[in-house]
Amino acid sequence: MKKEIIKFYLEYKLYIFPAVVALSSLFLIIFAIYPQTAKLIDGQKSASQLAGKSEFLETKVQALESVDGEDLARKVRFVLNALPAEKDFANVLALLQQLTAESGFSVSSIALGNSGTKMGNSDSFDVRMEIRGSKVFLQGLLSNLENSPRLIRVKVIDISSANQQGADIALSLGVLYSGLPKDFGAADSPLPELTSADEGLIAALEKINTTTPTSFAQSPRGKANPFE
Repeated sequence: MKKEIIKFYLEYKLYIFPAVVALSSLFLIIFAIYPQTAKLIDGQKSASQLAGKSEFLETKVQALESVDGEDLARKVRFVLNALPAEKDFANVLALLQQLTAESGFSVSSIALGNSGTKMGNSDSFDVRMEIRGSKVFLQGLLSNLENSPRLIRVKVIDISSANQQGADIALSLGVLYSGLPKDFGAADSPLPELTSADEGLIAALEKINTTTPTSFAQSPRGKANPFE
């Protein structure tokens, strides 16, 4: 048996040695070089991601440091007055009664709807008002509702009767509200920027809040600034 092995080796030694070297190299590549190379590539990729995240956070910090906190809080206040995060029934009812009285109407009844609807990306709840007054003042009331500090949409107008004493008018209104984004303010989220259209809308809201009296009492809404 030993002689046969020696004979086989002497006969095929020119092929055996390269085969052994090739197999050894293959095992070395599979079990040593490849795992280490893969770890090196993963490490470089992680380092690159960390460097990119660090650069992003530094840029974000610089941008935040340049923001005027008081100006931003003022803009947030105008936006939340127009489109708050909750329904805020008490302030809505007080505002509607004020706008109705200023428009020359008296409120016969006012009631909240049982269900709300979706308006674009915002939610809304219904308010039904029955008022009495001259039809001459109706256009002024509609204008006051459309330009009120709170986003209100007139859905239905029903004039049931009219005489010398005035008209009985039923209004169905949709009052909008919208919850705050849940992912806003995350450390790795992009810093939102106000566009020129956003600035124009906030300026319009500021004008409405400035020109519209707010003598009715504000009910508590929790934190004044939800971004703190």
